[in-house]
Amino acid sequence: MKRPLCLIAGGFVLGETAVLLALTSWLFLPALIAAGMIFCGRRRGRNPLWVFLPLVFFYLGSARAGSEMENWREREMRMDEISSHYTEVQGKISSIEEEEGTVWLTLKNNRIRKMRKGNWDEVPYEHSKILVSFKEAGSVSAEHLGIGQTIAVRGEVQLFSQARNPGEFDFKDYYQSLGFDFRLFAEEIEIVNSAKSPLLEGLRKFKSRSKDLLYRDAKEEDAGIFAAAVLGDKKGIASEIKDLYQKNGIAHLLAISGLHMSFIGLAFYKMMKKAGAGFWGAGLVSTVLLILYGILTGGSPSVVRAGLMMCAGFYAACLGRTYDLLSAASLSFLFLGFHSPFLIMQGGVQLSFGAVFAIGGLAPVIRSWLGKDHLFAGSISACFAVQMMTLPVTAFHFYQMPPYGLLLNLLVIPLMGGVLCSGMGVIALGAISSVLGTAAAGTGHYILSLYEVLLKTAGRIPGHNIILGRPGIRVLAAYALLLTAVMLFIERLRKWEKGEEKTAQPPKEKKDKTAAGIPYGAKLLFLAGFYLLSILLFSPQPVKGLDAWFLDVGQGDGILLRTEGEAILVDGGSSSNKSLGEYTLSPCLKSLGISQIDYAFVSHGDQDHLSGVKYLLESCEDIQIKNLFLPYHGRGDESIQSLEELGRKRGTCVRYLTEGDYMKTGTFSVTCLYPGKEDIPGDVNGESQVLKMDYGDCHMLFTGDMGEVEEQRLLEKMDHNLLGEVNVLKTAHHGSKYSSSEPFLDAVSPTWSVISYGQGNSYGHPHKEVLDRLKERNVTVFQTGMSGAVRLETDGTRIRFSTFVDGSRNHGYNEKKEKE
Repeated sequence: MKRPLCLIAGGFVLGETAVLLALTSWLFLPALIAAGMIFCGRRRGRNPLWVFLPLVFFYLGSARAGSEMENWREREMRMDEISSHYTEVQGKISSIEEEEGTVWLTLKNNRIRKMRKGNWDEVPYEHSKILVSFKEAGSVSAEHLGIGQTIAVRGEVQLFSQARNPGEFDFKDYYQSLGFDFRLFAEEIEIVNSAKSPLLEGLRKFKSRSKDLLYRDAKEEDAGIFAAAVLGDKKGIASEIKDLYQKNGIAHLLAISGLHMSFIGLAFYKMMKKAGAGFWGAGLVSTVLLILYGILTGGSPSVVRAGLMMCAGFYAACLGRTYDLLSAASLSFLFLGFHSPFLIMQGGVQLSFGAVFAIGGLAPVIRSWLGKDHLFAGSISACFAVQMMTLPVTAFHFYQMPPYGLLLNLLVIPLMGGVLCSGMGVIALGAISSVLGTAAAGTGHYILSLYEVLLKTAGRIPGHNIILGRPGIRVLAAYALLLTAVMLFIERLRKWEKGEEKTAQPPKEKKDKTAAGIPYGAKLLFLAGFYLLSILLFSPQPVKGLDAWFLDVGQGDGILLRTEGEAILVDGGSSSNKSLGEYTLSPCLKSLGISQIDYAFVSHGDQDHLSGVKYLLESCEDIQIKNLFLPYHGRGDESIQSLEELGRKRGTCVRYLTEGDYMKTGTFSVTCLYPGKEDIPGDVNGESQVLKMDYGDCHMLFTGDMGEVEEQRLLEKMDHNLLGEVNVLKTAHHGSKYSSSEPFLDAVSPTWSVISYGQGNSYGHPHKEVLDRLKERNVTVFQTGMSGAVRLETDGTRIRFSTFVDGSRNHGYNEKKEKE
């Protein structure tokens, strides 16, 4: 019954995955995996029934996912209705958290009403969970609230934002997978029923008290990590430490995971056994304590997975049965997949289950081949298997990987038990005496200090972090086939070494053959070679033709151009998105596999055109800007001077651009048309570089924030035939009516226009006058504020547009060229 449970769970979850991935035309991927499962079941199953049972669960999973998707479509329609109304939510508090003066509540069993024409109207649909935040709401504060209370909150509804650029984190998908409908900013709070849940409120207070003890008796940096590893509270971890752990591939140590749950669960079980409890008593008490601990730490999917697996282990011990890791993991996979099909699309969930299936499926094969008696064979097998299984997940969701992460995990994971014991010791002993709590923190402090030394040392090694980009379906499929082939090859080698292969040779010859096995060092080299080959397989490939992204940066500009071997950035800033560089620009570049910007152009010195570029130069070590071109007339601007200084510190070649300057690589070129040295601008916007990009028959014009005066000067100086060949116009100044004048549009005569602006900006961009002028000239307009990032693809002859948010909106090819 071990393998069938794994196959059933796989069939059910793959069915859910099939429906979810069908929207991106990946339906054949789970179908291929299902076919592989059936083949595997046919060879291993004891009964032909197990061959077809995964198909049954495959379709059951599809039905469950389809039902959930239909349910969310209806709920989204209702949420759109209430998003523009003053709203009241009455529900029961299920969690309370505080962060930097803001209180976060989770409400369930909700009743929602919207204000309409002075009356409260019921919203007729079933709601799951709602996230409420407030700083201060009348006489009610966080001290008055407790888990289990029923409250009524009134305020403004904010829908979770979806990703609007490649690589961006999608809050809508994330919160949807956790069952949240929307977020509400509470302006009024009223306690309807003050009764609290004694158990849940007691756990919350215990967690708060434990956190206070950690910060009292341990150093602040250590206390943040202790709180994350023991209590599941990561808010106190310094951003530098978090970034250091993430870049080196050991960020999983900062979250409650299977490692932590297994350690704590087994500790509970052994303590009960030593206290004299039998199998049933120890198992039952340990299960209850583990469930309470899972609730205490927040009940994340990885915690639920580990908790269910540990409970299955306790139950197996009580029955005197053998515990099977894959079956237990499959059981938790079934539970989570049925509860929320969207959960299986989360990167964290995929990493969690991928690690478990690697340890239960791949690691035994590798360890048996290496030889159980060899030095570190068990640790190497487990770490290598996990790394290989999670590599595609890491590349797909996080776009980069530390190649030394495998070695680092071998060094740090065995010591994590000491950190957990130290953190729990601070809580237990600190409750008795501050001196004892401080003493308990010592072991964890030295281990964490060693971690920091190891990570910083690894960070100084060349190539310590490789940007891979998000792999496509072909790369993922190729890797799946490669991994399968290598594992089959290792199994065949193992059988050959042990003389298990069917052969006509006499027994004596078999023994001789077995004696001549592959040396242990050669096996390690083979695994290392496969590891390097896998990284090469996921390495980013050069694009074909020209790929241009007009990014949705909010109120600002940001255009990314990619050719066969070059990456070019034209502006990159925002006045509405203060974290543009960290959460939009850097993830976008990494998701596209870009670790170096060959040429970066900054049109002028306004923040909405350079703030992201400044972040790349100042704070992003993973991405290098090779050449930086700044506006000639902005040399005296403080913001431009700051960019120049940052660029030179990073080893960037900095030049000031003026009329006639150009860069050319292959068939791609960018030329500065305006302003010249003699053109004295009237303001900062007048400094804007006007750049013309040429790639075959594709010609784009980037205009920064130039106004009508600058447009007229450009027309007076420039050959109209040169401007007339432009077919794509990046509309100036975010669609301001003081730019894009009629004479200028007549001279350029573009086929397409892209307007970059922030949705709901206070300037009213794009102005109606500009949209009317473009419409009168039959220009197809793309707006980042409506459609998210706009993508242009061309082979130098034909041009194709698509939009990120509503990707089905495509605008064919260069119609003018086709007609000619």
